[in-house]
Formats: sequence, C-alpha cells, structure tokens
Amino acid sequence: MQNCLDSLARQRDGGGGAATDPAPGFEVVLVPVRAATGEDPRSSDSSAEDADVDLSGDDDGAEESDTSDQGEDADQGDETVQDTRADALAVARAFAAAPPPGLSVVLPDTAPVPDHPSARVRGAAAATGTHLLFLDGGDALTGYAVSYLAASAADTRSDLVVGNVHRFSELGATPSRFHRKLCGKHRVAEDPRAVHGLVSDTALGNKLWLRAFWNSLTDHGLAPEDAGLGLRRAVLAAAAVDVLPATVLLKRQRETAPVPLEPQALTRRLHAMGVLAASLSTADRQLWDRPLLQGELRQLLLRLDDADEEVRELVFDLLNTYLDHVSPRLLRGLGVLDRLLYHLVRKRRVDDLLEVATFAKSVEIKKANVVRRGLGYYIRYPFFDATDPAKAVPRDVYRLDDELRVRQKTEDVHWKDGRLHISGRVGIQHLRARKRWQQHVVAFAVNTSTRRRVRLPVHTRLAAEYRLPDLVDAARHDYGGFTVIVDPRRLRTGGRWEPGDWKVELVVVNRGLARRRIIGNPVAGPPERPGYHQIDDDLWVRPRWNRDRHLIVAVEPSRARITDHRYDAGTGQLELDGELVSPPAARATELRLVRRPGTAVLSYPLTVHGGRVSARVRAADLLDRSVAECGGVIRQEVWDAHLVTPDQESVAPVLPDTVHGRTYAAGGSHQELAVQRTPTGHLALRAGHARPVVEEAAWEGRRLVLRGDFTADAELRLVARAHGRDEEHPLEVKRSGSRFTAEFAPADVPTLSGELSLAAGGYQLWGRVLGGDGQEATDVGVEFAEDLISHLPLALQTSERTYTLSYKGHGLPVLRVGTDLHPSERGAFAQRELRETFYRAQRHEPVVEGVLFDSYTGRQYSDSPQSIYAELRGRERWADYPMSWLVADGQVRPPADLEPVRHRGREYYEALARSRYLVSNSRQPAWFHRRPDQVVVQTWHGSMLKRIGFDVENIRGKSRDYFDKLAWETRQWDYLVSPSPWATPILRSAFRFEGEILETGYPRNDIFFSPDAEAVAERTRRRLGLPEGKKVVLYAPTWRDDKYYTRGKHKLDLHLDLRRMYEALGDDHVLLVRRHPRVVDSVPIVGEDFVYDVSLYPEIMELFLVTDVLVTDYSSMMFDFANTGRPMLFFTYDLESYRDNLRGFYFDFEETAPGPLLTRSDDVIGALLDIDRVAEEHRGTYRSFVDQFCPLDDGHAAERVVDRVFGKD
Repeated sequence: MQNCLDSLARQRDGGGGAATDPAPGFEVVLVPVRAATGEDPRSSDSSAEDADVDLSGDDDGAEESDTSDQGEDADQGDETVQDTRADALAVARAFAAAPPPGLSVVLPDTAPVPDHPSARVRGAAAATGTHLLFLDGGDALTGYAVSYLAASAADTRSDLVVGNVHRFSELGATPSRFHRKLCGKHRVAEDPRAVHGLVSDTALGNKLWLRAFWNSLTDHGLAPEDAGLGLRRAVLAAAAVDVLPATVLLKRQRETAPVPLEPQALTRRLHAMGVLAASLSTADRQLWDRPLLQGELRQLLLRLDDADEEVRELVFDLLNTYLDHVSPRLLRGLGVLDRLLYHLVRKRRVDDLLEVATFAKSVEIKKANVVRRGLGYYIRYPFFDATDPAKAVPRDVYRLDDELRVRQKTEDVHWKDGRLHISGRVGIQHLRARKRWQQHVVAFAVNTSTRRRVRLPVHTRLAAEYRLPDLVDAARHDYGGFTVIVDPRRLRTGGRWEPGDWKVELVVVNRGLARRRIIGNPVAGPPERPGYHQIDDDLWVRPRWNRDRHLIVAVEPSRARITDHRYDAGTGQLELDGELVSPPAARATELRLVRRPGTAVLSYPLTVHGGRVSARVRAADLLDRSVAECGGVIRQEVWDAHLVTPDQESVAPVLPDTVHGRTYAAGGSHQELAVQRTPTGHLALRAGHARPVVEEAAWEGRRLVLRGDFTADAELRLVARAHGRDEEHPLEVKRSGSRFTAEFAPADVPTLSGELSLAAGGYQLWGRVLGGDGQEATDVGVEFAEDLISHLPLALQTSERTYTLSYKGHGLPVLRVGTDLHPSERGAFAQRELRETFYRAQRHEPVVEGVLFDSYTGRQYSDSPQSIYAELRGRERWADYPMSWLVADGQVRPPADLEPVRHRGREYYEALARSRYLVSNSRQPAWFHRRPDQVVVQTWHGSMLKRIGFDVENIRGKSRDYFDKLAWETRQWDYLVSPSPWATPILRSAFRFEGEILETGYPRNDIFFSPDAEAVAERTRRRLGLPEGKKVVLYAPTWRDDKYYTRGKHKLDLHLDLRRMYEALGDDHVLLVRRHPRVVDSVPIVGEDFVYDVSLYPEIMELFLVTDVLVTDYSSMMFDFANTGRPMLFFTYDLESYRDNLRGFYFDFEETAPGPLLTRSDDVIGALLDIDRVAEEHRGTYRSFVDQFCPLDDGHAAERVVDRVFGKD
C-alpha cells in the first residue's frame, strides 16, 4: 500500500509548469476493502496475469497463460491477512490525514466494502472529477501516468484512455508482453473494435475512464469474482479510445489462480460470459468470443485432466451451451488446436479431448509435421487421418490457413552506389523452399499516403535455414535469402521529387500459395541503424524503423538544421543555433521538446534573424523531468526536437554530420545534458544521469578492452548483464579523470567452479554509479560513441566459440556469446541428423574402452558420478583408464584427466554410442539404446520425498508417450543405485526397473565420513571468502514445475525477505543461497558480506560441511544434510499446492520432517534467532529421520558401487 500511495504522491505535471508541480486537478479517494478469510488484501478481481499470447492465430499451446479475471491469492494464513489489512489501513489513514502538497485525498469514514467492484462504486460516487482511474493498493503508477493519460483525454475527448504496463516483484520489473503488443502503436480517438487485443486486457490501473461514460455503463448483475469480465465488456461500449505507448501502470506480479474446477464456480463463470455475450451485437459478439475461446476457455479445457468426471461432464454441458451461440464462421477461423478442442467438445469426446490436452501441453505440439493433401496443407495433430471411425475428425479441422504466415527478418541494410540494399531471409512458415522454383519473391515500394506502388528488383539466394545464423557451414540451407534494392530515383513522380514515406512490401509465392509482408523485424545491431543518404540539394533519404518494426524509407528535405550548440554553465542553458532552409520551418516560432515516447512536452521561444534561428533550453527543465522508475528499468531521458509554427506545423531539425554531438556536465556532479544525433540524422537531447560513453573498443588477446569518457564525479563500475535471466558479471575499470578503461575476458570468467566462459546468450553493458553519503548505487545504460558504431561488430573467435561486441537499438552495447556447438551441429535438423544418422552409424562401430560421466545433463561436476570417478581413479587398475565428463555449454570445468564432451556436440553422440561405461545421475535421451557390451549405471540424484517416474499421476508438460519413453529408458540401465532400504522398493516401483538395484547408499554422501572432511571444509570457507566467527545458513530451495521462463529454464521463486534477514541476522550470520540447477536467475545480493550466491559452487556436499543451519523446502538434500546432525528448517510457504497439485509426496512430510515447517519469512528469521531451542524440540524426529533414510551412509558407498560394477582390484 505504501508503494502505491507514494506513486500517487509523485504524480507530476507533464506540461510546461515546474517539474515539481503536482498533476493538476488530481484527487485521490481511498476505499478500504474487507479481506475475506485466507485472501491476500493486495489482490483484486483483476489481478490475474494478462494473456501473453498472440490472439491472431493458434499459439500451439506453447505457453499456458491465464486469461481469467480470477486470481485471488490464498497463500497466507488468516493472521497474516488481518495484519496486512490493518497495516494498509493505517498507512491509508496517515496518507489522508497529511496529504502531499497539492493533492486532495478522501478516505470515507465508513466500514470497508466487501469487494473490489463495491470499492469502485463507492470511490466513483465520492470522486468529483471528470475522469476516473481505479488503482489496486498493491499496484503503483509511474510518476507521469495521470498527466499523460489526462492530456490525451483532454485532446481527444475519448471515453477511455489505455496505457502500457510493467509487472514488478521483489526481483525487479519487466514489460508486460501482452501490453507491449497492445500499446505498441500510439492511437487516438480509435474505434475500440479496431484495436486488436483491447477486449482481452484484464488490467485495470492502466485505464482512464470518462466519468460520464463510466456512469452510463450497464450493470449486468455479475458476481464480484466476474466483475473483471464486465470491465472488458465495457470497452466495447466506448465510442472512442486512446491507446498510449508509455508505461503508466506498475502491476504487482501475483500468484494467480484460474477458476476453481468446482461446479458452482464454473457454472457462475460461464453464465457470466454468456450474459455479457448476449448483450452484444453480432459483430461485437465475435470480438468478445474470440479472445475467450483462445484464452480462458481453451485453458479451462487444457486443465480438465485435473478435474473429476463430474466436473468434466459439467464443463462439456456449459461449453456446448455457450458454443450454441458462437458464430460457426468464427469457430472455423480459429487456429487448428482450438478448432480441434471445440470439435471434440461438440462431439462430447471427453477422453479424446484429454489426450489432446496432454499433447498441447507437451513438446509434441512443436514437432507436429505438416502434410499436403490436394491443394491444402494440414498439420498432424491427434486423430488426423484416424482410421478408427470413433476417433475420426474432419480433415478441415486440421487445415492450415493463417498459420501459414510469412516469416521475415532483416539482417543487413546498407547504401551502395546511391542505392539502398536490404537483405535478409523470408519464407512461409512450414513451407521451406528447398528448391529455387518452390519460392518466388516480388518486391514493391508502397507510398504510405498515396498507396502508389513501384516494382523493385529483388534477388533470392541460397541461405541457411531461417532460425540459424547465415553461415556457409550451417547444417541446412534453403532459398529463403533475399536482397531488395531501392533506387531512390524510382520513387520520383513525373521526374520530380515528392517528400513522403515508403514501405517495402514483399509478395512471397510458395507452391502456389501467396502471402504479403512489409519488410521489418531487424536483427539487433547494424541493421537497426540503416544510415541516411543525400540524393539532391537539401534532399535526403532517411530510412528508419517505426513502432511496428517496419522499415520506412523517408524522402524528406532538410528544412532546418542545427549549426552550433554550446552550454552556458553560468545560466545553466543549452544554446542552439541553426538555419531555416525552407517552409514551413521558416515560419516556426517555438522549439518544442517531447520526451520519448510522448510523456512530457516543453516549449521554448525561437529567436529568428533572417534565415538564422536560435533557442535557449534550460537544462534544469529537462533534468528535473528525467524519469527513472523501477530502479531504472523504465527510463525516459531522451527528448525529440521540433520547430513548430503558429498553426502547429512542425519540422524535425537535422544535426548535420559536420556538427558533432557533445555531452555537457550539467545540474550536478552526476547529471549531464547531451546533444545527440538520431539514426536518421535529426537532433535529440538526452538529459539525466551521467552515462559512460565508450569511444574505443578492441580485442587484445582474449580480453575485450573498452576506453571512453564519463563526466560524473563518482565511482564507476561496469557490468555485463545477461538478457532473459537475472545474471551479471563485473568488468575491471580504471579511471583517470573523466577517462576510463574497462577490461573483460568473457572466455575466462572467474567463478566458484574456476574460470569458465560466459554462457551462450546476449549481455548488455551497464554502468553502476556509486554516489557518496551512503546513497544507493544507480544503474545507467552505457552508450557507444557515434564514431565507434560504424566499426562494429567486433568478434573474437576462440576454439570453443565466438564472442561479438555489437549493439542494439540506437547504440546500446551488447556482448553476444555464441554457442559451443559448431555451425553444422546447430538447429533441429542438425540434431535430428546426429541422432538418427550419426548415432545409429556409431552404434555399429566397436565399443571404445572408457567411462562417460554425467551429472545433471552436463550442468555440474558433482554428485555421485564425481564420487565414483574419484574412487575409480584411486584404484591402480583404473588410474589411467580413459574417462570423460559431459559438459553443457562449457559451464563445467572437469579435472585435466577427464576429457570434456560437449552436450549435443558430435562427440556426445559418439560417446553414448561407443563408451564402455556410462555413469549418470540424470535421465538419458529417449533415443539412447544400450549395446550388449555397454554398462549403464544410474545413480539418480535425490531421495524420495517427491513422487517420481510412474508414481506421478499428472505429468505436466510431457508428451503422450512419456511413460512409454520412461519404460524404454529404464530398460537401458544395468544398475540403479539406492540410498537406503526404505528407498529401494520405491525406486523399483517408480521406475518399474527389473535390473539390479545397488542398495549401497549414495556415493555423494561419503564425504561426511571422510578423514579429510575438516580440511575440505576449511578449503571451502577460504574459497567462498566466509568471515570468521559467523554462523553459516544455507538456503537451497528446489525448483517449481510451474515457475519458468521457457522449458528447462526456471525462475528463482524467492520468498525469503533477504532485507529483513540482513537486518535481523547480519551481525553474526551469513546466508549462502544456492539455486537449483534448473533455475537460471541470479540471487539478489543484500547487505554487506551477508548474502553469498553459491549456485555455481561445483559440489554442494562441500557446502554442507561449512553449513550450520540448512533452510530448504522439499529438496532431497535434506536426506544428505541429515548426516551432519545440524539443524534444518523447512520454508514451505506453498506446501498444499506443491504436495497436492504439482508433485505429491511419498510420506507424511509434516509428521516426518526433521525440523519445523515454516510459512512466513519472519518465522524463518525467528527460528534462526532461537535455533538451539528449535533443534532441541525436533531432536527426536531428527533421529528417527536419520535412522529411516540414512542407515547406509558410512563413507563407503562409492567403494561398494565400484566393487560391484567395475570389480575389485
């Protein structure tokens, strides 16, 4: 709540008033909502995550996105709920009692309302303004949101104004993908029906409603849980809407829940949908039905495997009633998956629908083949061409139409001999052009105003297939490469130049199928800055990319240009001089600056002398309006310049190449004002926090060396931050005055596992500026100097991979790290060839003496395989025996006597086919087939709390033949290692394993009984740099099946409040945090010498040796750590959900756990502060736990495994 109210207090005028002026005419009405038992008061009826899916076609079920308006949090106890509500009410009362200057605050002196819809009713009645914005107390607004939305509403008088959204959590803020697409284009006074996706928007705080329009809305009598549906319906009642590109709402990332699979809730929900649908016209009903059918209703069907038979039948009844009124044409226009689902609903084929749901949530859907039948193309989803009449589905259900869309990317744009060359790759999805005749491309320049079309020459060529880098030695090529040549002279009309914008359209004809596509989608780097070209006196062609990422070829005269600029430190003003070349610039009277993307406007008078013009800009005006929200994730510092006439015609002045940009220190030691040239050659100003500017870059050996300038009088650090996950790496920085030199060796990064290469991916460079007087560090973007950009990219080629320094956007430095796979090994086709051709051929070659070890599919050098390796090497007969270790993406550094084997590289397939011994703690690929003279040892990697294998009733995200593949895989094992007599029957049953189970204990636990244990512990403390005398707490949670970025890359679902832990424990504790190998986020570092991210430490058993208290959840490491006898705490904030919905347990965890089960961060802190008492209370259960699960742990497990598998010396 405090964060929400603080954001309201920060609302500022976006116009020409003082930057500190509050937004004019702004009042706040605070309405308390009564929290139901078990409900999080921070939740609202619209708190569900919005659908981050493409509603234009079938998204193939690749991601499960909740589009419902449910989502009440229920993960806190009643005491927590009441405490949170009381705290929020106290904060609201304090805010109302002492409102910020200029802000009117009303807190009605009435009892809390029962729900959020009632709160909106009461708040609207108490408000006095002409417009309404409803904000949930857990969310917040950007500082410019109200003035930005209100300014648009005042200009257009639209019924509704919608802005963009970021989502935030304790790990930071990210753009909402759904809203990025919805709000990608600035629209004013639009018919809401013309704004694709608007009716799907479930967010509330990003909308400004005209009060009169709001009051005119029909009350459809919906239950509070369904009020969000009513708000979405209300959008279609608007006469006009504005859609703005800038972020206005900071929406808290919440744990959301779809409609419960319970009869009453489902009946209520679908009845509400039907009531709202019936209130719409036929045309509007289609706009209403489509997102529901492709969103919430689809997701409901995909969840039916969790429902009982009664609920499944009810859902079929309710959906068929709804579908009775859905346009058959609309159903036919859905994607294949949706057509198939609803066909099965109409035919009441429940079991078949469940099979399709399993298919849709697995990787199978990505592998479905496309086939041609007659003149049509079809995709092989379940029951296609079924021979059993009971399973048959009409073929048209599977026909591809909109799914056969054009894929195009632009990889090069450059000028040559006065012509613009545009190159890239293009093709129709699913229809590769394997032969030249299969695909033809025609290109046109299309004038965006007159629609005039000019045929352009286009050349097609053989290129690597679409998803691969375009390299000669790529695994597969097709005729998807193209180059379009734009000769500006052909854009003339009757031999005369006419200013205007042109798009370049491709017509792609493949096997008789024609599709059109505007050239766009530039890859990051040089294509994003096409460069401009002079074609006549003061006439230029200035290509640019618009908000849709389409290429615009603009023919425009230079009507005004800047000739000089300087900064007067005494007056704090930037002085701009220029000349007016032609109308309408000659009539300009003001310089208008617009903060991108349109969230603030400032105007300054022009002084005109003949054809000369000058203006003075107060630096403080711009600096005071710089925006840095969410720790700088939302940053607005760049201002576009326009010369404006009295009748509001505007001209963007050019900054010629002969006039250099410059950065001026202004407004304070950490601020600056920069005169910059845009990629199209126009003037822009950047005002805000000082940024490092890289002026020189070079590879010196394996090190990247950057030299540049930083104007601020502050300590500067540089970091390389990974894209798509929370990970960063520091650069070495040296300063001399304003100059800096930074060095980084991306191929040799120091880690707790030794020196490793950065993982494949992109890394943006950021500056971290440390202020004095205890101020927190500020992260700012690093920029490339304009002169340097023309010399990029710069590549370092090592024997392992390629490292490329390039940029994205208008010059943000990015280091791209390539994969360790060779070009011929990359891509689905290459891997299929290695798997189906190379591997099979290698199986016919003689077996090679050697052991291939694997820990977590190449992600670690650890666990029982490492212990078995060490035991083998200690025996004379095996001391020199060839051994190798599987390594994924170079992220493991095994000892020198182990040959690294690249995961998915050519030698990986050879090693699996020919190695005499395979020792692994991970799953083997489904295509692996053990030879009679091979020996496979499966050590597994955990003891059994969570259900595994065939014992998991509801396997999420797996293919329909998952259990068939599992049965095949377990038949390839010769030996399966068991940690205890208790675990043996479970392993036998869970894997249906008929081979020999080695009931030896886990070799990884031998370290606890080693005579070298204390020496290893001391070495580990030194390696981690742990301070002496502090108690060591290790927090090591498992991964959550349902929290991931993409398959196999899971999020750090961190619920511990690290800041509060530091405040309570920082004096005499340190906290080690180890994320699961599946989790890709880094751990947030809080405090000084308190939080240590030990995720990359190679062997967790060594961490156990230095750990005084283990905090975990459901991780199997509890069975290992029990050998230490030291206390364990279990942070089980989601126990019911994890146990009942995700995995299930083998025993009563609450009764058996060797420590307390805690649900709140404060409970964990309290237990750590009183750990001796907690340990004593659980001494009995701890002892019983060890007796049951650890009886074989004695330091000789590896010896027993080696004796049985490899023989005694």
